[in-house]
Amino acid sequence: MQFGPGFTATFLYYFATTAILFTLLASQVLHLGTGTGIPQQVGILGGLIAGVLGAYFNRTTTFSVGFKNQKTFLKELHKTMQAMGYEQKAQEEDVLIYERPGLGKVLAGKVYVQLEPETVTIASRSIQLKRIQKTLS
Repeated sequence: MQFGPGFTATFLYYFATTAILFTLLASQVLHLGTGTGIPQQVGILGGLIAGVLGAYFNRTTTFSVGFKNQKTFLKELHKTMQAMGYEQKAQEEDVLIYERPGLGKVLAGKVYVQLEPETVTIASRSIQLKRIQKTLS
């Protein structure tokens, strides 16, 4: 099951928005028209850097972990999620959805937990998932 954008979509989002902003900013700061091509070069360079960093930290990744007792594992997961500032907001079929309250939900994104008979698959932004994986392992 696909939960969110992978590397390519996230890279394109950060690249495009940053390239446009850097191009406009560079033309204003350097007092150069876009006809010179220099603001576009600055925009492309800034877009590449932001695209790679944004995609690395904010792409959606997944990991699976096995368990012996689902109730015990879910208690540990819920405690871990609460410690990270997440609350369980919904459950759709076999998927638990965690998110942060207030403005945090926009900045941190959601965490999806897909329940299977003896494993769970957890999907979220890469930076959040690393913390969750480290805590649960």
